[in-house]
Amino acid sequence: MYRSFVAAFVLCSALACTDRGPATADLAITHATIIDVGDGTLEPDQTVFVKGNRITAIRPSARATVPQGATIVDATGRYLIPGLWDAHVHSAGSVAWHFPLLVAYGVTGVRNMHSTADTALALTNAIKRRLAARELLGPRFLANGPIIDGYPPTWPGTVVAQTPGEGRAAVDSLAAGGADFIKVYDALTRETFLAIADEAHRRGIPVDGHMPMLVPPEDGAAAGMRTVEHLTGITAGCSAKADSLREEYTAFLRQMPELPFPQSMIGFFRLVRAWSDTRDPARCAATVEAYQAAGVTVVPTFIAFTVDPQTVLGDSAALRALPPAVRGEWTGMAASGLDAIMSSIMDPVIEHARENARLLHAGGVTILAGTDLGNPYLVPGASLHDELAELVDVGLSPLEALRSATLNPAIVFGLADSLGAVAEGMVADLVLLDANPLDDIHNTRSIEAVMLNGRYLDRSALDSLIATASAGE
Repeated sequence: MYRSFVAAFVLCSALACTDRGPATADLAITHATIIDVGDGTLEPDQTVFVKGNRITAIRPSARATVPQGATIVDATGRYLIPGLWDAHVHSAGSVAWHFPLLVAYGVTGVRNMHSTADTALALTNAIKRRLAARELLGPRFLANGPIIDGYPPTWPGTVVAQTPGEGRAAVDSLAAGGADFIKVYDALTRETFLAIADEAHRRGIPVDGHMPMLVPPEDGAAAGMRTVEHLTGITAGCSAKADSLREEYTAFLRQMPELPFPQSMIGFFRLVRAWSDTRDPARCAATVEAYQAAGVTVVPTFIAFTVDPQTVLGDSAALRALPPAVRGEWTGMAASGLDAIMSSIMDPVIEHARENARLLHAGGVTILAGTDLGNPYLVPGASLHDELAELVDVGLSPLEALRSATLNPAIVFGLADSLGAVAEGMVADLVLLDANPLDDIHNTRSIEAVMLNGRYLDRSALDSLIATASAGE
C-alpha cells in the first residue's frame, strides 16, 4: 500500500493534481497530448497555459481552469511538440522568403552558417535586432557572420586566415563583433585551425563548421570542435589513403584560383569521392571514438545531397511557395545538366555517408537535424521534414529524429534552460500536430498550428505566411 501511495503521489505531482491555484494565461491549449521528446512518453489530455512568451502551467484538462479572457485553443486529438530547429541554414540574405516558410513548417529556430555578403556580421546582427524588436517575423536566429577559411577561399565574404596569427585575429574580431560561434572551413591548414580553436576556447566562443580537409578528424575533435557539418570529417577518417589525399587537396588549392565555376566545385567533389572510394571500414572506428570522447556533435545534412530536383520542380505546392526569381533559377539549373554530373560523382559517396552516419549514431555521437538551406532545390522548412525522414532511413528511431531537431539543438547550443521541451517555465516555441510523429516521422508535416515565442499562428495564418514567401525577394 505504501508503494502504491508513493507512486500515486509522484504521478499526481507530475500531472499537477494538487491544487496550485489558478494559472495565469493569455492563451490555453486544451486537451492536447504532449510528447516528451526526452523519453518519448505521451501525456494525454493536458492543458498548456501561455502568458507572454512563456509556458506558465501545464495541468490535466479535467482539473484545469482557464482564466477569464484567455484565448482557448481546442487541441483534442492533436499532439504538442517543441518547436523545430534547422541547425544548418544560409538564410541571412533571403529572410524575406526563407523566414515565412520556415515558420510555416514549424521551424522556430535556425543556426545560420555563413552569408556571402561582404558585411556578413553586420547583416546577421541587424537580423537579430529586427527579430528582437518584432519588426521581423522569423525563427530565433544564431549566426556566425562569415566563415574563416584558408587560401583560396571557396565563398565570397570569407575571412581568410593563412597563418595562426591571422586565425587568432579573425576569432577576436568575430567574437568582439557579436558572432554566436566561429565557423571553420575546408582550406585551413592544421596549424591555423589549431590556433583558431585555441583562441576561440580562450574567448569562450564555440567552434563549428567543416572538418578542414588538411586536419585529421581526431585532431579536430581533440581541439574542441562543437559541431562538425556534413559527413566529410568521418569520410576522411575512414580513408586508407588520407595522407596522400591531403597532398592532392593541397595541389588542388594551388590550382583553384584559375578554375572557373562549376569546374572548381566539380574538382572539389571529385576529391571527396576519392576519400570515399578509399574507405576502409576498420579505420572508421577511430573517428567515431574521437568524436564521442570529445563530445562532438554531427550535422549530416543528407537532404542537401539527396534532394531530387525533378521531384521538387514537379511539386506544384512547393513551386507556388517560391518567389518567381528562385523558381526560374532552379528550373534553369535543372536544365543545365550539372545535376547529372554531380550525381555521377556523389551517389556512391552518399551510400558511404549513410553507413558512416549509422556508425556515428551507434557510437553514441549526438546528431542534429540540418539541411544546408540556401542550396538549390531546398524549400525552407519543408526540407527539414525531409531531413528527419532521411535520419530515420539511416537508423534513428522517429523519437531520436524528432529529438535531433528539438531537444538536441537546445542542449548543444546551451539553450536547454528555456527551449527544447514542452514544460512549465519554458519559452512557448511549440508545434501542434494532427498526428503522432512517434508513429511515423512524416507526421511532423501534419501541422495545425505553430507558436513562435508565444505568438499563436493557426493554420490560416501559416497559409498566409506561405503566400507571403512567394512574393519575397
